[in-house]
Amino acid sequence: MTEEAGEPAVSPAASGCFRLDAEAPGYLDDPYPVFHALRSQSPVYLAPGGVWYLSRFDDVTAVLSDGRFVRQSPAGAAPISGHSRAPTAIDRMLSRWMVFIDPPAHTRLRRLVGQAFTPQRVAGLAADIRASADGLLDSALEGGDTFDVIADLAYPLPVIVVSRILGVPREDHACLKAWSARLTGALDTGEPEQLATGDAAAAEISDYMAGLIEARRRTPTDDLISALLADSAGGPGLSDEELVANCVFLLWAGHETTKNLIGNGTLSLIRHPGELARLAADPTLLESAVDEFLRYESPIQKIGRWTRVPVTLGGLEISADSYVVGLFGAANRDPARFADPDRLDVGRRAGHGVAFGKGIHHCLGYRLAVLEGGLAFAALLERFRALEPRDAMPRWQTNSSIRGLESLPVSVRRH
Repeated sequence: MTEEAGEPAVSPAASGCFRLDAEAPGYLDDPYPVFHALRSQSPVYLAPGGVWYLSRFDDVTAVLSDGRFVRQSPAGAAPISGHSRAPTAIDRMLSRWMVFIDPPAHTRLRRLVGQAFTPQRVAGLAADIRASADGLLDSALEGGDTFDVIADLAYPLPVIVVSRILGVPREDHACLKAWSARLTGALDTGEPEQLATGDAAAAEISDYMAGLIEARRRTPTDDLISALLADSAGGPGLSDEELVANCVFLLWAGHETTKNLIGNGTLSLIRHPGELARLAADPTLLESAVDEFLRYESPIQKIGRWTRVPVTLGGLEISADSYVVGLFGAANRDPARFADPDRLDVGRRAGHGVAFGKGIHHCLGYRLAVLEGGLAFAALLERFRALEPRDAMPRWQTNSSIRGLESLPVSVRRH
């Protein structure tokens, strides 16, 4: 289907065709009309090209926990897109990420890496995270009452945190930003140019990580890489390839979701000044507010699974080895699960929906992301009585899998 510039991303019901990509006009600014139309007209939707899309909360959560749906793809299919193509460097790296593999390998990887994300360890990071957030805001406001929420807080804060956990030197953070941006672009596309860029980034960040791991092998320190090496030396731990790939995964996942939580949440508050005032007046709402930001503007918009066997869903038969995508952004706005789902309510007590997934692949670092987000919002609310956007329209990343802002310049009024 083709669209003229300015046409909506969702076409009339009669055509039965929906555009679910970042190139569809208007999709990035507001994908939710597409999701609502899809959910009401074709909640189990077979798109041109053979990919199935699910938009109801119950369907998405069921698939994430149903053993008939698996993460590892049939031979020749890309881990992300579900389309067949010759494997690339980024595909080979992704095939070792714990988020893209099934038990028993997934169980072993998750057990080893999970030692860094126990509730006790995460809670112990709170003071350092808040100090980092305050330091970043101090630096951002040295020149006046304007700053960029993404560049000055939302991006560097989780990078600082995950780099400390892994043992990545601060002077290397700029390189990580460039590599991460190129990886993120490639994760959402099968376009040759972006895949080539992603391949190069995968090779560069893997080489960097391999060097860091070798340095820790020679001289262990108090970080996760050293701990993983120690476990691997004592039994069936991680192979060198698994260690490199999953340290890259932790670096990428450890900041991308949290960056978008902070950025999207701040924009949501700016667009809903009544909720901003409500949260500022009652900081005890911070926990529910973070969950609401994750539901309202989900940082991760979709995740795919493969059918291990034929499955009937929504009255439709899906054959084995089919790629089925759960639309998190749609599930988290499902009126069957959330009352008045298009309304931001910082006091809503409904949890974060499927922002972090469900089942055995539920995000390992979700507690850390929620903690970082809460402390970042606390720092903003304690300093400022108002935030005003400096751009009329925010600039969203051109990505249908990740929902996050390129930038969010604001002017502030201090207490």
